[in-house]
Amino acid sequence: MDRRSESQKRQKTKAVVCVAIVGLLILVYGIRTYRKNELLLSKSAVQSAQNSDSEEKASKIYVQVTGAVNQPGVYKLKTDSRGIDAVNAAKGLTGDADGEAVNLATKLKDGQKLNIPTKTQTQQSQNTGVTAGGIININTASKEELMTLPGIGEVLAQNIIDYRTKNGAFSDPSDIKNVNRIGDKLYEQLKDRIAV
Repeated sequence: MDRRSESQKRQKTKAVVCVAIVGLLILVYGIRTYRKNELLLSKSAVQSAQNSDSEEKASKIYVQVTGAVNQPGVYKLKTDSRGIDAVNAAKGLTGDADGEAVNLATKLKDGQKLNIPTKTQTQQSQNTGVTAGGIININTASKEELMTLPGIGEVLAQNIIDYRTKNGAFSDPSDIKNVNRIGDKLYEQLKDRIAV
């Protein structure tokens, strides 16, 4: 009887040890799975935060407003903003501003500079396409005046005139890149010599 009870004790001990080992394995596996899921959740949360940050950044543009506005400066605007939104951000036009000289309905782009001329400046540039500083007004310059710009020959000068005739005045000097055969490289040569 002692042998039998001793054998039963051993079997019970073995069973308890097996159950303990299996329980320990399940516990370790559960902890590892929990940590792995926790890590995946935290990565997902970080990605979600990054995506929302990039969406917010993508939904904003920066525009520099200069000239005849009450508070010239760089403004953060929504991506679908128009010229009038930039003027409103700059606290409106000054009394001598020529609001008709710039198309305020034009959609703005990130990094754009919007210059609002005074009535005097508009009148001076209408008399000639060249300002006092030798800057060419691409909205009013003649073909000959446009041809004084670096890289602009007779064909490109005519393309500029045809473009503004068909599409209206340029609202920003960088809009000249919309003209056939004028790209970023040529614009870099022109940007300090042109105005609207």
